[in-house]
Amino acid sequence: MLPQALLLVILMNINVASTSNIIKTLPGFRGDLPFKLETGYVGVGAMDAVQLFYYFFESEGSPEYDPLVLWLNEGPGCSTFFGFVYENLGPLSFDYLNSIGNKPKLKLNPYSRTKMNLWALDSHMQKLNISDTLSAVQTYEFLRKWLMDQPKFYNNPLYIAGDSYSGITLPIVVQEISDGNRDEHLPPMNLKGYVIGNPVTDTQIDRNYRSMKRNCKGEYMNVDLNNTLCVDDLEVYNERSIKEWEICNKTLQDLYISDVSSSLVYHENLIKQGYRVLIYSGDHDMNIPYVSTMGWIESLNLTVDSRWKPWFLHEQVAGLGAGHTAPEYKPEECC
Repeated sequence: MLPQALLLVILMNINVASTSNIIKTLPGFRGDLPFKLETGYVGVGAMDAVQLFYYFFESEGSPEYDPLVLWLNEGPGCSTFFGFVYENLGPLSFDYLNSIGNKPKLKLNPYSRTKMNLWALDSHMQKLNISDTLSAVQTYEFLRKWLMDQPKFYNNPLYIAGDSYSGITLPIVVQEISDGNRDEHLPPMNLKGYVIGNPVTDTQIDRNYRSMKRNCKGEYMNVDLNNTLCVDDLEVYNERSIKEWEICNKTLQDLYISDVSSSLVYHENLIKQGYRVLIYSGDHDMNIPYVSTMGWIESLNLTVDSRWKPWFLHEQVAGLGAGHTAPEYKPEECC
C-alpha cells in the first residue's frame, strides 16, 4: 500500500468535479429536517461531461462507524426518488391522508434504512450512449470521487445495494470496486458485499420463463406429466421482464444499450472472492418471479449451510405477499 503522505499528494492532484448542498427543509414537510441530507452532482467521464445526481443520508446512528450503502435505481431512465419514498429507503414517505391535490405532504418514515449511511444514485439517466458496462464504470468513478471529498468514510464498511434491473449492473459495479482495490486504485474502499432484490439476472433465463408461462398455462404445481413442453420448461424454471414504472423515462429506456445479457459470471467470481451476498425476492412478483431467482442461485452449485425455514414477525409467519419491489409492499419485514 502507498504511504499516507503519498496518498494525500495523489488525492490532491485528482480533479474532483462535484457540487453538493446540505438540505435543511423540503416542501411538504413541516419544520427543519431532523436528519442530515446532502444532495448534489458528481461529474464523471471525459471532461466530467456526465453529471450524476445523488442523495446522501447520513446515518442517524454513528455515521463515523456505520456502513456505507450505495443504492442503485431500478432500471434505465428510472429515478432513485422511487426508492427514496416508495421503497422506504429514506427517512420520509408520503402522507397520503393529509395531502391535497398536487401538493403532497411528507412524514417521517418508521421503516427508514438510515441507521446506516445511505446514498441513492441516479446512475443511468443521461440521454445518449449509456449501456450496462458504461453505467457500472461511471458508478465506480462516482464512488471514487465522492469518497475523495469525504475521507472520513474511508474505513466504513461498504455495501452496494439495489433491485430490479440493477441485478444486471450492480454485480459489475462490485467487480469494478474489487478490481480497483486489487490494483490499488485510490481511494481504497472497504468493500464487504452487496444486496439485490427481485433481480434481473440472465436473458436466457427470461426466455425460458416466457416459454414456461405459455406452455404450462399458469399451472406450475399440479403439472400434467404428459405435457412434455411444460415439463421441460419447468426443469429450467426461471424468468424476467422489465416493468415500466410511471416514474421512469420511457425515452431514456428506449435509448439505453443493454450490452450484458447475464450477470451470473460476476456473481460466481464475487462469491469466490468471499464477499457477503444477500438476494431477496417478493413471492408475488410477476415481473421477475422468485422461481427465476431460485433457479439461477441453484445453478451456482453453492454449498447449503442451513435449509430454508419460516421466520416470524409479530408472532406471524413473515416474508410472504411482497411484489416487485419487495420493500414497497412489506416495509416492516424488509427494513
